[in-house]
Amino acid sequence: MSTTDIKESVRERYGQAAARVKAGASACCGADADSQSCCNPITSNLYSGKESGEIPELALRASLGCGNPTALAQLNAGETVLDLGSGGGIDVLLSARRVGPGGKAYGLDMTDEMLALARENQRQAGVDNVEFLKGEIENIPLPDNSVDVIISNCVVNLSADKDRVLREAFRVLRPGGRFAVSDIVMRGEVPSEIRKNVALWIGCIAGALQETEYAGKLAAAGFEKISIEPTRVYDVEDARQVLAARGVDVDAIAPQVAGKFMSGFVRAYKPLAVTIARAVAEDLDGVLGLLEAVQLPATGTAEHFDTFLVAKDEQGRLVGAIGLEHYGALGLLRSAAVVPERQRSGIGSKLTRARIDWAKTEGVKELVLFTYSAQRLAARFGFTPASREDYKEQLAKSSQWVCCASAEFMRLAL
Repeated sequence: MSTTDIKESVRERYGQAAARVKAGASACCGADADSQSCCNPITSNLYSGKESGEIPELALRASLGCGNPTALAQLNAGETVLDLGSGGGIDVLLSARRVGPGGKAYGLDMTDEMLALARENQRQAGVDNVEFLKGEIENIPLPDNSVDVIISNCVVNLSADKDRVLREAFRVLRPGGRFAVSDIVMRGEVPSEIRKNVALWIGCIAGALQETEYAGKLAAAGFEKISIEPTRVYDVEDARQVLAARGVDVDAIAPQVAGKFMSGFVRAYKPLAVTIARAVAEDLDGVLGLLEAVQLPATGTAEHFDTFLVAKDEQGRLVGAIGLEHYGALGLLRSAAVVPERQRSGIGSKLTRARIDWAKTEGVKELVLFTYSAQRLAARFGFTPASREDYKEQLAKSSQWVCCASAEFMRLAL
C-alpha cells in the first residue's frame, strides 16, 4: 500500500461513516453499516453517562475511537487543546468544556463530511471556544508553539507517515506541552496478511506500532517522559468480531492476533526550555504569588529567600521555585512549586536536582521535607519516609513544622 492509497482509503471510509451517522446509524470503526462490528468492543462504551449527556447524540454515534483521551489527559482551564483526527467532534467538545471559556479546543480532520458533522454538533452543543480545521495530521495548519495539549483517539495509527505526524505534533506544542493520545498499540509479531489488508488500516488495527517502536518514534521527534499505559488488551473474541466483518478467515487469524493488540494511553512531553538560577529580590513577589496559586504556605519565604532557586521560561516568566532552610548540617527543602499549567513537565525535577546539588556544596549532610503530594517525585531522588519527631529539636522553630503537621515527612542522606 502506498501512502496515497492509505490516505484515500481512510478519507473515503470516514466520509462514509459520517454519512451513516447523519442517516441515523452508528459510524463504527470502518465497518459497513449492517456489520456486526458496529458492536465492536474496541469502539464501544468509551464514555461515561455524564460525558454522553454533555454532547449531541450524533457526536457520540460518530465516535470511532479506541479510548477516551479527555478522561485521561490533564486539561487545565485556559489551555489550548488540539485533537488530531477529530471526526464528529466528541473529544473536542468535551475538551472545550474542560478548558473553559478562557481556553480553546481545535479539531483537525481531512474529511469534509466529518467536518460538516462536527460543526453541526458544535452548533447543537452551543460551545463557542471550538474551531474545526481542515487538514492532515502530517501537516498541521497551526503555527509553532501554539498548543498546550495534543489529544487524539485511534488516529495516529492510521497514518502511513507516523514520524511526520509526531514531528508536527512536537512543532505545534509549546515548550512543556503534553502529547496525550489514545491509540492501538501492538505487542509481539503480527501475521503479514493483517498488515496488507487495507480495511484493517481503517479498522484501527494494521497500522498499530509496537510499544517500543512507538516510544522510539516519540523520542526521535524530541519528546521526553514517554509512557504507554494499557487501557485494554484484546482477547480472541475481540479479534474475532473485528476480523469477521472484513472477510478474514477468523479461525486462522484470530489466535495469532489475540493478546497482540491493546488500547493504550500514550503520554509524552515537549521539553520545557527553562533557566534555573538563584532568586533575586525582584523575584519575591512572583514566588509568593506562585505559592498562593498552588496553595502552599508562604510563611517564612522572605526570611529564607536567599536560599531560593527559580525557574524561568524563554520569555523570562517565573514558572517554578524551590527553597531551603538551613539548620546546621540539616537542610529542609521547602516551597517546591511549579505553575499549574507547567506541572508534570519536568520543571519540578530539575529544580529539586539543582537544589540538592547546591545543598551539597553548602555542607548539608541530610535533607528533609514535608509533602502532601510529591512523595513519588521525592522518592525518585532517594527520599524515604521518616519520623518527624526525630527532628523536632532542630526543626521546631521552622514555620513548616507547624503548618505542615499532617504532611508526609521524608529524608535523604547526602
